[in-house]
Amino acid sequence: MTKHYSEAELLETYYTQPGESMPVMMHLASCSDCAARYERLEAKLRGLAACDVDSKPQTFWTRQRMLIMRGIDAGKQRGVTVARTWRVAAAAVLIFILGGTLVYETVDVPKPPARTETVVQIQPKVSADESVVHDAWQSDELRDFHGMVQWETWDDAKTQARAKGSSL
Repeated sequence: MTKHYSEAELLETYYTQPGESMPVMMHLASCSDCAARYERLEAKLRGLAACDVDSKPQTFWTRQRMLIMRGIDAGKQRGVTVARTWRVAAAAVLIFILGGTLVYETVDVPKPPARTETVVQIQPKVSADESVVHDAWQSDELRDFHGMVQWETWDDAKTQARAKGSSL
């Protein structure tokens, strides 16, 4: 099986000097497929050469240049927008990570409660003579406040309430 040439190789043969393209030309003489493709390519190139480029008005070419430049500018703008988006996203991720680290470092880990020992005090037995309870309201510390508070009225109200069976 012989190697078939691509259109790029055939195009190169079209533009080279006749002596340099001898191997390809010999293949075209023996391969009808490659020869047919070469003939189509040659017809296209001759048709392009015959095309009148100056038939288009100058405004057409100005408009073409403007559209091409607008497309290039849009591509640049799109690139800038994408780059800006990535920068904002990177900054947001950085802030999120730093904020999480800051919160993690500032929040105290709950420490286990310290062991406490319960101390039980045993009170000595009170004899019958000492069974009289000392009234805290009659102490020396509260003597200065007797003028502000009428202790007797409270005692009378409690005594009467207990006698009737209700509590205040």
